[in-house]
Amino acid sequence: MKPAAPSPHLALALLQAWTWRMAWRDSRSQRRRLLLFSLSIVWGIGALVALHSLKSSVERAVALQASALLGSDLQVTSRTAFTGAELQAFAAEAEAVSRETGFSSMLYFPRADAGRMVQVRGIDGAYPFYGAVETEPAGGWALLRGQPGVLVEPALLDQFGLRVGDPVRLGALELPILGVVRKAAPRSSRFNAFAPEIYVALDQLPSTGLTESTSLLSHHVHLKLRGDAAAAAAGLKERWRATGWQMQTPADRRDTLGRTLDNLEQFLSIIALVALVLGAVGVAGALRVHVRRRLSSVAILRCLGCPESSAFAVYLAQALALGSLGSLLGAALGVALHQGALAFYRDALPLAVDPGPVWSSVLLATAAGFTVCAAFALSPLLAVRRVAPAAALRAQAGTEAAAPGSRTVQAAIGLVLVAVVLGVLVLGGTAPRRALGMVAGLGVAFALLGLAARALAAAARRVLRPSWPYVLRQGISNLHRPHNQTLLFLLSLGLGTFLLMTVVLARDSLFDRITQVRASDSPSVYLVDVQADQREPVTALIRDLGLPVLEEAPIVTMRIASIQGVPVARLREEGTIPGWVLRREFRSSYRAETNPTEKIIRGQWWQKDTAQHGVDADGGRWTLVSLEAELARDLRVAVGDELVLDVAGLPLRARVASIREVDWSRLNLNFFMLFPPGVLDDAPGFHIVTTRLPEGVSSGQLQRGLARDFPNVSAIDLALVLETVRGILDRVGTVIHLLSGFVLVSGLIILAGVILNSRDERVRESVLLRTLGAGRAQVRTILWVEYAALGLLSACAGVLLAVAAHAVLAVAVFKSNPWPDPLWVGVFLLGPVALSIAAGLLLSRGVCSAPPLAVLRAQG
Repeated sequence: MKPAAPSPHLALALLQAWTWRMAWRDSRSQRRRLLLFSLSIVWGIGALVALHSLKSSVERAVALQASALLGSDLQVTSRTAFTGAELQAFAAEAEAVSRETGFSSMLYFPRADAGRMVQVRGIDGAYPFYGAVETEPAGGWALLRGQPGVLVEPALLDQFGLRVGDPVRLGALELPILGVVRKAAPRSSRFNAFAPEIYVALDQLPSTGLTESTSLLSHHVHLKLRGDAAAAAAGLKERWRATGWQMQTPADRRDTLGRTLDNLEQFLSIIALVALVLGAVGVAGALRVHVRRRLSSVAILRCLGCPESSAFAVYLAQALALGSLGSLLGAALGVALHQGALAFYRDALPLAVDPGPVWSSVLLATAAGFTVCAAFALSPLLAVRRVAPAAALRAQAGTEAAAPGSRTVQAAIGLVLVAVVLGVLVLGGTAPRRALGMVAGLGVAFALLGLAARALAAAARRVLRPSWPYVLRQGISNLHRPHNQTLLFLLSLGLGTFLLMTVVLARDSLFDRITQVRASDSPSVYLVDVQADQREPVTALIRDLGLPVLEEAPIVTMRIASIQGVPVARLREEGTIPGWVLRREFRSSYRAETNPTEKIIRGQWWQKDTAQHGVDADGGRWTLVSLEAELARDLRVAVGDELVLDVAGLPLRARVASIREVDWSRLNLNFFMLFPPGVLDDAPGFHIVTTRLPEGVSSGQLQRGLARDFPNVSAIDLALVLETVRGILDRVGTVIHLLSGFVLVSGLIILAGVILNSRDERVRESVLLRTLGAGRAQVRTILWVEYAALGLLSACAGVLLAVAAHAVLAVAVFKSNPWPDPLWVGVFLLGPVALSIAAGLLLSRGVCSAPPLAVLRAQG
């Protein structure tokens, strides 16, 4: 049967076996180089697949185990203990009720003679109603309700060398360690992550004596509801809305987790998208070189009667094959990364996540990557459509100018590329407006890097001097040879340098900020919940240990009752003021002077000779108040406006006397609301005392003394908190470094492909130079200079943009020194140069030894 003739229609041509056979035959001489470039999109697609799969896996686990995130159908939280009537109301609405009281306290370990601040959780009933607490030995959670004892986190046993059965002292009560919690109950507060948790039966707490002397108690009631739990919880939240209680459902916690996942996934997707786009640019560059070399073959096909669309289909088939291979390999890499990430972060996830592939996410991300690659391949393939049959009679088939209207076509392809990338982001769950901003930012980054690369390459040509050695002039001039891929080389290596350096500098700025906080004159230990009769003995303990007492401040808790005469209930309905402000229980203080970390920006601080508080004609109390600037903005109040505050059930009318700007980063004792001395002196509250430990000294001795003599006083060691923060940042930083490394790997693959694609030109240049009398050492030196210049220009472009990005982040985000560490500048300047030289010389082996006669004969 006679084979079908090539079709004049592109879509039909792609379906013909002839097109694919010709594509396979035509690629024979360039197959390895084309396959190498197809690997450049593997890393970007792999990153997209992994990110989308990870997000889908967690979302699927959340959907299936939503109730396990909270452990109940409704959690009600209050700073004051629930009354008997309120507890009866809860019992009437629920199938089961469990109570919990939480607070921070010192836990003393007699066997190790040491103390540690912990988060105490006293729980009764069958909580959690959903999910299970895993302990070692097994059954420890049920044992906790049957006999006196505590369950602790493994970190406490490891830190103090303890074993199950050893005693601990919580306040006045000594209890044995019943076991270790391997999978904890859902946390009632996000701040519990900054100290180890211990669990004790709720009925044991009164015996500790801490619930009477500890002011910072959180009371929780966990409800298991009947019937449609979600509808019942929504109804109860609406009915109890005016109580001031904080209420949370599994849907609320799921939404919070979902927003966190969205933000993290969208941030990381930017890096993954950069890797994908860079890989697609590499494929487009490879196809451009490949098509330019095959234009004479296209002209011959056209002479033999091959329609223009069929010739175009041959090379489009090659591009689609490259995209398919890269996409499949990328999908496999993404699945592996997804499973590795779940294993790495298993302990940090709040629920069990199935590590199996999420095939819908794999297919979506793979298709998106393939579409981006195919879209980027369109531009270089346009040259095939412009080849006339007569070009077969000319020596240089591909040198004719672009056909009229090609700029319009290129612009149309550019719009298609933007639309494709936008579609990838929107289908991945990014909001359209944010996706547009991300694409614009990506375009600006590529444009800036391209402009920097072009400017540096042009500058390199202008600085050449006739007096320079020939090998130096020739090596730099090679950057501008005909059909050079200098821009692609600079883009691939420069982008990787830019991203990696930006991540490293941002991480160092953040860690430097943490180090500065620890090394400054700010407090490093905060003693919280010091009662009025404990203030003097606690400060005496601090001084006996040779430590300074930096600051002390009284704390009084209060809520906002009305603003400018409008009750909080109506303000909640109007929605003009953020809900957190109206729900918050403010811990305020009073003092006569401002401290060095705050500045009055409006109004005046109270003076001794002016009235600061008093009693109205109707017997109500009034006073002045100074508000922190951000709080005043959220409350929509100015100097002279009036608030009514609820202080331990009593109303206090306060007129805004001043507004302060506070430097919260200094970690001194600062407050949203400050009052003049005298009006709150007798209000119920506690004191905070701060001190500072010498560098390298732990707080163990201080914590031991507090746990022994003042168990209700919690010592917050800033070093431990910052270490926890640093550990979290390290984990997130690992992912960012990994994805930035993908960009670098994609760039290195493109770099290798560029070197291999230009190998023929270098061989011809080598032969020409040797024919004119140059030695192999000179030719090798010229290559060395060329690769060094490429590496240096790439490094300069990447470093310049990274330094600029770091300066913006340092000033706007980290409030730190905008100048980068010179060591990192040197590393990222020399690293790409060494990499470029090593890769160039490795992949150019044999260039200097090619026989001139054989090369000249091959060239005709």
